[in-house]
Amino acid sequence: MCEQNKTKEAEYKQKALEHDVTDMPEVDLHAVEAGLNDAYHKIEDAVVGGYKKIEDGVVGGYKKIETGVVEGFTRMTDTIVEKFLTREGESVEDAKKRMNGEKQE
Repeated sequence: MCEQNKTKEAEYKQKALEHDVTDMPEVDLHAVEAGLNDAYHKIEDAVVGGYKKIEDGVVGGYKKIETGVVEGFTRMTDTIVEKFLTREGESVEDAKKRMNGEKQE
């Protein structure tokens, strides 16, 4: 059996040296191309999906920060108006309207 392997190996080497490709199977290039296109589409879909998840995370995080900052600023201004700028018996909203020059109802 070991002798058979050596014989086949020598035969393959000889065919390779002679560039004998008669016993090689035919390759269907259209099938290979279709398979590559499918693989590219799968990779493309995965990459786009990954970017979409990243985008959603970044936008969601930004909106949370933005909301927190705006709410914090509103609370701060309301406190300042309430403590320093309201008149006797005046609400914070009325004081803000007065300072903005809006007519009160």
